[in-house]
Amino acid sequence: MAALSERLTRAWGQLRHRGAGATGSVARNNDLRLSEALARAGLVGEETLAQAAELAAKTHRNLGNTLTDMGVVSDEQVYTAWSEVVDLPVWNERGDVPEEVPFTPEFLLFNRILPVAIGEERWLIIADPDDSGLIDLLRRTVPDWRLAIHPEAELVYRLEKHFDLKREEEPEAANPQTDIEHLKDLALEAPIIRQVNDLITSGVRMGASDIHLEPFKSRIELRYRVDGVLHARPGPRIDEYSAVVSRVKILANLDIAERRLPQDGRFTIRTAGKEVDIRVSSIPTSAGEDVAMRLLDQKKQLLDLDALGMTSRIVASLRDTLRRSYGLILVTGPTGSGKTTTLYSGLRGIIDGEKKIITVEDPVEYEISGLNQIQANSDIGLTFANALRSILRHDPDVILVGEIRDKETAEIAIQAALTGHLVLSTLHTNSALGAIGRLLNMGLPDYLIANSLIAVSGQRLVRRLCPHCRKRKRIDPELARHVGVEPGTEVYAAVGCEECGDIGYRGRLPVGEYLILNAGVRQAILENPTDEALMTEARKIGFKSMLDDGLAHALGGTTTVEEVVRVVG
Repeated sequence: MAALSERLTRAWGQLRHRGAGATGSVARNNDLRLSEALARAGLVGEETLAQAAELAAKTHRNLGNTLTDMGVVSDEQVYTAWSEVVDLPVWNERGDVPEEVPFTPEFLLFNRILPVAIGEERWLIIADPDDSGLIDLLRRTVPDWRLAIHPEAELVYRLEKHFDLKREEEPEAANPQTDIEHLKDLALEAPIIRQVNDLITSGVRMGASDIHLEPFKSRIELRYRVDGVLHARPGPRIDEYSAVVSRVKILANLDIAERRLPQDGRFTIRTAGKEVDIRVSSIPTSAGEDVAMRLLDQKKQLLDLDALGMTSRIVASLRDTLRRSYGLILVTGPTGSGKTTTLYSGLRGIIDGEKKIITVEDPVEYEISGLNQIQANSDIGLTFANALRSILRHDPDVILVGEIRDKETAEIAIQAALTGHLVLSTLHTNSALGAIGRLLNMGLPDYLIANSLIAVSGQRLVRRLCPHCRKRKRIDPELARHVGVEPGTEVYAAVGCEECGDIGYRGRLPVGEYLILNAGVRQAILENPTDEALMTEARKIGFKSMLDDGLAHALGGTTTVEEVVRVVG
C-alpha cells in the first residue's frame, strides 16, 4: 500500500483545480482513504488503483468516478467504500420529499441534494461524497437534518420530477455542429463520457431492455423500455446532444461524420457490476439523430426452457420436436418478443457432444459453448443465404438461422430440412398459423412447406404481476364477455408497491401457441391454406391460441387479463 500511496500522491500533484489549500488536501486524503477501503474489500488491485489515479489526474475527476467509468467497480461498491471514508450512510430507503425544505430547488439541483422525510426524520441525500465543503456547509447550516450519500442519476431524476425543474435551453443549439473534430473532442471529454455511462447504468439498474434517445426541436427525450413499456427520464441538454450521440457512436465503432444514413453497431461495457452487450442503431430525423440501444445482459439470461415462464404444455411440445432428426421449426412473433431466447434455450437442451450444431445470426446475441456460431455480415456478402449454403457443406446435424427474411433464405432452409437436417429459425408474423401464409407469400411452393415444416410457434411477452401486491378481484363483465371468460370469475389485478416501483408488475413472461403439424394441417396447406381452414384443423388436435394461453396465465395469477388483451389483442 506504501507504493500505491506514493503513485497516488504523484498523480495528485498534477492536479490544478484540486491542488491548493485545505480543500485540495482533504480531496487528496479522501482519494487515498477511498483507495484503501476498496483495496481492503478486495474490489480493486493496487496497480488498477494507481492507473485510475493517474487517469483521474488527467481528466480532473475524483478517483471513485474514474473507477466506475473504467467499469472496474459499480456505483454501489464505490459508495459503500465512500461511506467508510466520510462516515455517512449509503441511502437505501425510499421516503418522500417533504413540503418544506431548507434550500431553493435550484440550489438542491445544482448541488445534487435530495431532501427526504421518513416519519419525523429529515434527511439530505448527497450525490458527491467527495465534496467536503458542501458536507461541512450542510452540517453547520441545518444540523437537525441527517446526511447520507447515494449515486447521482436517481437523485437528479427525483429532484427534477418533484420540483418540475427544466434546464435552460438555447434554441440555436439545436442546429447540428459541423466541426467533426471538435465534436469528437467533446465526445471524449469526461463530462460527456460520464453522462453516457450514467444513462446506460441507469438502464441496467432499471432492468431496461432498450434505451431511446429521441431529438425534438426544443428538447431531447430519454426513455427506457422496462417490461415492454416505455418510461421517460430527464434527457441530455440539447446543446450537448450531438456530443452524447457521438460518444455512443464512437463506442459502437460508427462513423460520427455520417448523419444522413442509418447505422448499426455494438459494443460491450461493464457497468453496475456486470458486463452488458449493447446493440446500437441510429437513424436520421428532421431534428437530429435518433439513437436506440438494446441492452443484452448475457448472465441475466438463464437460457433454460423451464425458467422462461412458458406453460408446461408448450415446453413439452418444443422439447418433443427438438428431438426430431430433421425438419423445420419456426418461432414467430414481433421484434423483442423473446424468439431468439426461446430457440437458444431449446438448443441448450440438446447440446450433448453427439450433434454438430451451427448457427448463423445477425448479431450473435449469446455465446454458448458447444455451438459453432457465425456472425452474418451483408457488407462483405455474408448473408443468411450465403452462410447457409456453406454451412451445409460442414455436415451439421442442427442448424439455427437467426431469421428468415427473404425467399432465398427460406428455400435453402427448407431444402436443408428435407435432406436430413433439423433447422430452427424465426419469422416476423402475428401468429403461429400466420407463418404458413407468410411463406406462401414469399413464393414458396405449398408442397415444400407441407413436407418440411414440422412445428411452428408464436409468442409475445406480457408483464408479470408483482407477487407482493397483486390482489384478487372479479373480472369486469364486459371484459369477460370480450375474451370469453365466465362472468364473475376471480382474477388478479395490479396494485403497486415498493417492490415493483408502484407499477404493479415486475418482469415479463411469454404467452404463446405451439402447433405440431399433422396430416390434417398438411392437407389444409395443400388444399385451402386460409387462416380459418388451418385453425379448424389445428383445433382438432387440441391447438390452444396465444389468447387461450394468456388467459390461462391470467387465471393462474401470473398476469392480468387487461395485460393479455393489451399485448395479444
